[in-house]
Amino acid sequence: MEEENKLLVAVGYARIERYGDLRELDWQAERIYDYCQENGIELRVVLSEQGERSMSWRLLEGIVCQQHGRVNVVVVAEMDILSRDVGWLLLKQAEFETKYGAEIVSVKGSQLSIDKDGGMTMG
Repeated sequence: MEEENKLLVAVGYARIERYGDLRELDWQAERIYDYCQENGIELRVVLSEQGERSMSWRLLEGIVCQQHGRVNVVVVAEMDILSRDVGWLLLKQAEFETKYGAEIVSVKGSQLSIDKDGGMTMG
């Protein structure tokens, strides 16, 4: 993450499948809140949605874009909440970092990476 003295400001994003358990959204939001508290990150809002990533994801991206430089972290419970398509996630992660100056982090600590053979993994 960023320098230790710089105040980190975050937006959280929680999502469940269309017919998922709504309590899962609360669980994700709690984990995001706890992560931010433990790491000294100011959490502005947690956007939640049920179903395919769509409206909230666009809203999240819009907030990060409009708040360029003021929101520097997007926190999710797990990376696969954003998408199971690792290629898309790597592109989004790079886009958020270069275009908006915001890092996407997972409470669970899962990371997106390219392995030694050039394959993309989510660990």
